[in-house]
Amino acid sequence: MKQPAYISPSSPNQALADKYPPHGLVKSTVAFPKTLSPQEAPVQEVFSSIQGEGLYAGCRQVFVRFAHCHLHCAYCDTPMTTPSGQCAVEWQAGSHQWASVENPLKQEALVDIIGQLLTTQGKHHSVSFTGGEPLLYAQFLTGVLPQIQALGVKTYLETSGTQPQLLEALLPFLDVVAMDVKLPSATKQAPRWDEHRAFYALLQVNPIFTGEVFIKCVFNHATTLDELSQLKTIVTNPDTVIYLQPETPLVKEASTLTIQAHHLLQLQAGVAGWFNDVRVLPQTHKFLQVS
Repeated sequence: MKQPAYISPSSPNQALADKYPPHGLVKSTVAFPKTLSPQEAPVQEVFSSIQGEGLYAGCRQVFVRFAHCHLHCAYCDTPMTTPSGQCAVEWQAGSHQWASVENPLKQEALVDIIGQLLTTQGKHHSVSFTGGEPLLYAQFLTGVLPQIQALGVKTYLETSGTQPQLLEALLPFLDVVAMDVKLPSATKQAPRWDEHRAFYALLQVNPIFTGEVFIKCVFNHATTLDELSQLKTIVTNPDTVIYLQPETPLVKEASTLTIQAHHLLQLQAGVAGWFNDVRVLPQTHKFLQVS
């Protein structure tokens, strides 16, 4: 496949991919950009794979992983950017052959890359914008999301659900919102209940948003039903699907979880007393060993 002119001529670079894998425990060595135009954003990687979490687990998506996040969750296993500072693009799904693209990406460059993957890598349900935190680049996304919808696929936002002030402008262009509710027992950070309430409320009351929203809570052995009871003050529609996601150990190829079965089942039963659809699902892509 012919690659655009902005792709590094030395790519794909397997040595670079081996030294700096797009996923895992590699820490960022690149500072958050001090100046960015609304038409550009730092993107960590773009690839086609299977969604491993939430409502559309098992569906094929193109993933756009933005660099950097405003949170520091203890369980996060995603480096906030590649150490080289470039964006890694996997043109052939599952090949582990990563091309290098200079950061920050312009809107037209990202749309072009996504369009090529949608054309060459089979039928896709949607394009997942994940991170990091995509809403750090909300202005950038207002130009990208409608172009993705015009390609005939849905837009899917994976977000911490803590920045309602950045969400509103994107509401007309979002088909699916995967909203986290961050539990302090898992994040080891201060609670953000007020931000979550405002974020969810915006998705419920603003008529511009006509898409779907579901909730994801990463939990561990320290999570209690009392802590999860905050969901009742955040999620006001009992029909919203709630996903309880067991924390995955921070290893490259995790196939076992550290959550005891009785604890998992007690939490699920308790939350199911408040909402109509409560599901437990781990990160299935880790078990499938796909990106």
